[in-house]
Amino acid sequence: MTTACSTQKAPPTPIVSLPYKTLSAIGYGTVEKSDRYSRSQIKLMAMRASKMDAYRSLAEQLNGIQLRGQTTVGDMEVSHDNYQIYLNAYLRGARVKRTSAIGSDIYAGDDTFETVVELDLTPRFYECINGPSELINQCLQQNTGNPAPDFEQKPPTVSSINSGCNGDDCYNYSNTKGFRRK
Repeated sequence: MTTACSTQKAPPTPIVSLPYKTLSAIGYGTVEKSDRYSRSQIKLMAMRASKMDAYRSLAEQLNGIQLRGQTTVGDMEVSHDNYQIYLNAYLRGARVKRTSAIGSDIYAGDDTFETVVELDLTPRFYECINGPSELINQCLQQNTGNPAPDFEQKPPTVSSINSGCNGDDCYNYSNTKGFRRK
C-alpha cells in the first residue's frame, strides 16, 4: 500500500504599498488695531489667528480624503462616528512648521502673520481609516494609549476667573501679566 501527501502553496499575494503623504496648509491672521490692547498682545492674537486658520485648512484637507465609513444616526442625531473621532485625534499630531510676519504696508503693518502646518499620513493611517469600526477603536487606543472616548455628552467643567482691574489698566479682559500699554 502506497500513500502520499502533497501540499500546494498559493502564490504570494502582491504587497500593495500604501502612499506616504504629507499634507501642508497655510493660515493667515491679523487683528484690528485697538487702543484696548498693546502692540505685543495684537501680535500674539494675530499669530494665534493664523495658526487656527492653518489648522482649519488642514482639517478641510483631511476631511476631504476619500474614506469608507459609516455613521449611525438614531433619534435624528449622530450617535456613533468613529471615523470623525479618529480624524480629529489624528489631526492633533500636526506640527507647526513656521510662523512669520508677512508684508509690511501702511494698513496691515507687521501684524499680519502666516503659519504653515504639516501632517504626515502614514500607511497605518489609511489602514485605520479604511478598516472596520473595531480597527478604528484599536487605532485610537494605540495613538492615545487610552480607550476610545465616550460618545456621550458630558456636562462642562465650570470654573471662574478674576477679571478685575490689575492696577495698571482697567480693561474688560482678564488680568495678564507681562503686557503693558504703550
